[in-house]
This record gives sequence, C-alpha cells and structure tokens, in this order.
Amino acid sequence: MSDDIRYTSVITPVGSLWVGYDEDGVCLAMLGESEQAFVERALDSLGRGAIRDPDPPEDLLAAIEDRMENDGPVRFNLERFTPFQRAVLEAVAAIPRGEVRSYGEVALEVGHPGAARAVGEVMRTNRIPVLIPCHRVVRSGGDIGRYTPDPAIKRQLLQVEGAL
Repeated sequence: MSDDIRYTSVITPVGSLWVGYDEDGVCLAMLGESEQAFVERALDSLGRGAIRDPDPPEDLLAAIEDRMENDGPVRFNLERFTPFQRAVLEAVAAIPRGEVRSYGEVALEVGHPGAARAVGEVMRTNRIPVLIPCHRVVRSGGDIGRYTPDPAIKRQLLQVEGAL
C-alpha cells in the first residue's frame, strides 16, 4: 500500500481549497495557490506524495461540504502532531461558526494557561486550515491578527460566517 495521500479540491467562499486525505482522515488542506503547490506542500509538510483522486469518496465530499456550511463533523488524521498541537487543533475545530476565541482562551481551554504564543504557532502551522478553522482564533483585543496566506482572507471567512 502506498504512503501517498489522495486529494481533491472544493470551492469555498474564498476560492479553492485543496484537501488531502488518507484512510485515517483529512491530513492536509491548502487554500488557493496551485495544484502543484499543494503537491509540493504534501511532500514538504508530511513527507508524502499526493495523488489526485479522480473519484473522491462521496461521504468525504459530503462531510467537507457540511463542515463548510454547518460545522459538521469531518474525520481528521492528527497523528503527526504532538499531544499539545492535537489538543489545540481539536479545541479550535470545536469553535462554532460565527464565534471567535482568543489565543489565550484556547490555551486555557487545553490546560496550558499562558501558552497563547504556542497556540499562535500551532495556528500558524495548521496543516488543515479552514476545515480546522484557525481563522476563528484572534488576538485578545479582538484584532484578527495575521493569517496565512492573507489577513483579508481571514476577515472574509469571518464575515461569511457572521463573526464580524
């Protein structure tokens, strides 16, 4: 069995979202850019090749669509993350549409008060953006902060979701 991930793309309010998955769930996502950039990111961040799936599983596509519209459940493969990173990503994945949390609030929620900067680093390196909505994490003063690839995308996502 190949260690490659399979991938597809879906349309979001801010453009294409490339989504990579394996038998354990979604393990990579990337907004916009090119298909080749996504394939390169899979190799760089996961050490795995990526093969476009000509016939992605219908249940996966339905789950991604439900996640985008209603925060429905998606199975994520978080095995390559540390326990702290996993806890942060799971907490962020549970932030309801239309709401935001500060980095400090997320740190407190995962049992690491004072680790707001560490939470910020997890958000900066989130390999599954939009589906794990790091855009819903903001600075304590309410400023939306920086966002990769572009702060305007974060603002647009938050507006679409009714958080701004």
